[in-house]
Amino acid sequence: MRSVETTFYKLRLCDSDIVLVDDFAGDGRDRDWDGLAQAILHRRRGAGADRMMVVSKPEDRVHLRVFTPEGEGGAWADAALCAARYLLDSGRSAADSVFLRTPAGDAEVHALDAASLGISIGPPRGIPDGAELKAEDAAARATSIEAAGDRFQVLPLRVGSPEADAVAVFADGGAAKTRARIASSRGKESPAVVAVRVLSRGELIVSAPTAGRVDCCCAAAAALAASAAMGYSDREAMVRLGSSALWIEWTPSGALYAAARPEYVFRGEFHWGEGS
Repeated sequence: MRSVETTFYKLRLCDSDIVLVDDFAGDGRDRDWDGLAQAILHRRRGAGADRMMVVSKPEDRVHLRVFTPEGEGGAWADAALCAARYLLDSGRSAADSVFLRTPAGDAEVHALDAASLGISIGPPRGIPDGAELKAEDAAARATSIEAAGDRFQVLPLRVGSPEADAVAVFADGGAAKTRARIASSRGKESPAVVAVRVLSRGELIVSAPTAGRVDCCCAAAAALAASAAMGYSDREAMVRLGSSALWIEWTPSGALYAAARPEYVFRGEFHWGEGS
C-alpha cells in the first residue's frame, strides 16, 4: 500500500454532488479508482459526494468514468455535464462543445451560454424490455398503485443508463412525502421513485433519490417524459429539483435533452492509501 495525494474538484448539479479527478497525466493507466471512490465519497472522512468521475485522455477522445461507493457504473449524465464544465474552463475542449466517451458510448455536451450546458440522454424506454417509447406508448404503460392508504398514478421508465430505472409518481401534495410512502411499499431492488408535482404545463417539481442509480438529469427527464405522455405538461418544461432546476425537452427525434448549470463547490487535496 502506498500513500497517494489526489487533487480533486467538487461540483454540484441541483442535488447531485460529484467529485472530479483529472487523470490526463495518467496516460490511460488504471488505478484503484474503486478504492479512491469509497474513501473520497465518504460523508465524514472524505470530500462527501454522491459520485466520483475520472476524466482522462488515453487516446483521441476524453474518457469519462463514473464511480459510486459500490463500484463503477450507474447514471452518467450529471457527471458528463460537470466534466464538460471543467474541460471548457481548463481550456481542454472547444468553446462550443465537448466530446466524451461515456459508459453508454460517445456523447456531446453543448455549451449553450457562458454557464449552461446541454446533453442528449436518449429516448425514454420501457421497463423491463428496454424498448424505445413514444408518447402514446408511454401513456399506455401508466397504471395506479395503492401505498399507505393513498392511490397514485405511476409510469415506469428507463432514462439514460441501463441501470436508471425509475417510477414517475404523480402527486398533488408534497413530493418528498409521496416518495417516502411509495418507497416504503417497494422492495430494495425496485426502480427509484421519482415523485412529480405538476405546477403548470411548463413547470414541474421533482423529488428523487439522486444518490443512487438515478441522477438529477435522469430523474428530471423521466418526470418530463411521464408528464408529457400523460398530457399533464408540454414536451419541454422547467423541472425543479432541490434548490435548482433543469430544462428538459422531449425532442421531435424522440430523445430527451437536458440543460443545466453545473457549479463548482471547492477544490481540494485528498490523501489516501492506494491498494488498501
